[in-house]
Amino acid sequence: MSDFSIPTEVKGYAALGPHQSLVPYTFQRRACGPKDVVIDILFAGICHSDIHQVREEWGKGIFPMVPGHEIGGTVVAVGSEVKKFQIGDTAGVGCMIDSCRDCESCRAGDEQY
Repeated sequence: MSDFSIPTEVKGYAALGPHQSLVPYTFQRRACGPKDVVIDILFAGICHSDIHQVREEWGKGIFPMVPGHEIGGTVVAVGSEVKKFQIGDTAGVGCMIDSCRDCESCRAGDEQY
């Protein structure tokens, strides 16, 4: 089991440059923060927006790029302030994450805007 209180080396697939195919790629994830949930990713989706990003069809991309923003798996660590998840839970993340929850749109329940 990894120590998620420190940055963790993980494996994924990345486009190393615009229009390039995905290749195996190792990178660092930040340490688990007090509000974070660490998920052992068992499933990931690549949708049209990921393809547009890799092709730089919506503007200049930042490479290497690890596409795939819809995931599902098992919770392996939780931050000290997390109340709704515990280790062993099944969890998923959709395409909208890290909203500020403070701006006008978030307070109206439209945090994806």
